[in-house]
Amino acid sequence: MKAYNLLTTIITLTVIILLSQGQAQARHNTMVGYSMIRDTTTPPTTTMTPDTMPAKAEKEKKEGFNSKTRFGIRGGGVISKQDYESSDITVLSEDTEGKVGADLGIVVTIPVIGGFFAVQPELHWVQKGYKYTNTTAQEIKTNLDYFEIPVLARFNFGGSLRIYGFAGPSFGWLLDGSYDPDNGLDPTDYLKETETSGVVGVGVGIGTFEFDIRYIAGLSDVSNAEEFKDAKNSSYGAGITLKF
Repeated sequence: MKAYNLLTTIITLTVIILLSQGQAQARHNTMVGYSMIRDTTTPPTTTMTPDTMPAKAEKEKKEGFNSKTRFGIRGGGVISKQDYESSDITVLSEDTEGKVGADLGIVVTIPVIGGFFAVQPELHWVQKGYKYTNTTAQEIKTNLDYFEIPVLARFNFGGSLRIYGFAGPSFGWLLDGSYDPDNGLDPTDYLKETETSGVVGVGVGIGTFEFDIRYIAGLSDVSNAEEFKDAKNSSYGAGITLKF
């Protein structure tokens, strides 16, 4: 009898333990399943702090508009003339006058030292030339179209109102030429295909717009004829640039 009671007690305790373990395992599985559901339905969230802001944005905010590379489209005009020494002033007058022409260009400003110093290469199509009066008192206009590449050093000052100065060499190629009125001659027959100039100027910028004035001084002799020599182009220019 005692053995039966002991066996019954052992069986009862075993059943209780097994049931307890089953219930614990069931609770565990339920919690794991709930956790998996919660993880797949609730995406993790992160908080953007000043420490995680992009360094590039911080740099631009601190140094201003000129702290990053900018591209621009420039439109303007020039007043140009050509000075030379004539072998016979009775045939070719040395008294030349300025001529107005268009100046269209593409600009890229590349910062080197923060927003203070930059390199600014440009591409220009420029209408140069000059006017003179011939021996019959007729005014002759000489039109000279050039493709030019200035490579400028630029210095920036100011904040919301930007002031800047620039200077550097410019390399030009003669594209086309004509006389007005037409006399049957081609001025490109008497001029070299290339020229070297120096550029210096100042400008002011507000927002994405910049306005500049510049002087372009011819440094090389562009004459390719015996009738005149030491011929050099010079221009005063102004333009507006839209920066991106």
